[in-house]
Amino acid sequence: LYPKNYILSSRDIPMFLRALVIVVLSFRSYLSDLLGCEIFNLLTLRQYEVLSNNLLKTKKQYVFGLPGSGKTIVALKIIERIRNIFHCSAEEILYVCENQPLKKFVENQNCRSVTRVAFEKEVFPEVKHIVMDEAQNFRYNGSWYKLACNIVKSRNGIFWVFMDFFQSTHLQDSGLNFSQLYPQEWLTEVVRNAQPIYNVMFDLMRKILQAPENVNRMPYHVMTALFREAKCAHSVSGDFIEKREMETSEMVEYVTTQCISYIRQGYPLGDIAILCSTQSAAQQFRDILQLDLKRKLMKCRVRLIFKSAEEVLANVLVLDSVRRFSGLERRIVFCIHPVPAEKKLSLHLQLCAVSRAHTKLHLLFHKDNE
Repeated sequence: LYPKNYILSSRDIPMFLRALVIVVLSFRSYLSDLLGCEIFNLLTLRQYEVLSNNLLKTKKQYVFGLPGSGKTIVALKIIERIRNIFHCSAEEILYVCENQPLKKFVENQNCRSVTRVAFEKEVFPEVKHIVMDEAQNFRYNGSWYKLACNIVKSRNGIFWVFMDFFQSTHLQDSGLNFSQLYPQEWLTEVVRNAQPIYNVMFDLMRKILQAPENVNRMPYHVMTALFREAKCAHSVSGDFIEKREMETSEMVEYVTTQCISYIRQGYPLGDIAILCSTQSAAQQFRDILQLDLKRKLMKCRVRLIFKSAEEVLANVLVLDSVRRFSGLERRIVFCIHPVPAEKKLSLHLQLCAVSRAHTKLHLLFHKDNE
């Protein structure tokens, strides 16, 4: 009934099983859904290998990943595997991150999610397994690392930590001892961003490694090795536009014009994010942008709704700070002068900002005197 090449030999079985697992463990990429294609739905080989770890043997794991390499996706898949293998309830698995918006994003993922601050303050008697994400941005205000280790050790649980020091957004101690971050797994294939955006990210990572002050502020040799293996996992086209020496009024006019153009092309507001260097800068830009954009959107019969990063899954225009949008993503991103007060973090913040965009990135800078 079947062609002869459908008959598997014993030599073919391992390859077939690996391909089958990759398909079964596939995830729904927002970019795939929006582009109407499936190229990002399959796990990369490296993601598959990380997820294939024997959790009974690898109870503690440190996962280093480049921007856009799918760290949060893999973290959520690990949570799913923990539930299936250990038959856990949602209350027994804890997801910890630094920012409230990412915490809210993960709330409905069959686990309990909290911020690092809440983790240090609250008691979790039911928790057995802990997955920590964006750990490079944790702050050592207490003893989060020791607390997590004590919980999983006393309850024979799983402890995985995901991090990317290219996207560090503060200069404080994270609470991680770089010499003890073993065993390690690396994610070096960028799956989230279009090729032109990946090229910008690659250049920013190179500049970060060239900055002398970063040698001691990150696990430098590990990050250098990750960078050497960096590659874009696809060839999806996209747009990158950079503009400098702009007045605030010019930025407002530009963003308004571009947003109207996207809406007329059929993009929903839920595809767009506008990111500023701080929350106060985001509020100021919103106050200036709102009136003109609202009036012009009414002509397109679209109601303007601004929301913060917590509402990233809603069909609203997100306007927030780069830091609060960390770990999240949208198809179209406007980065409004992503320059922090601490100049040593400028490249890191820019990288964090541009890597939020799937296919269309607009990077706008003020004049130097603004």
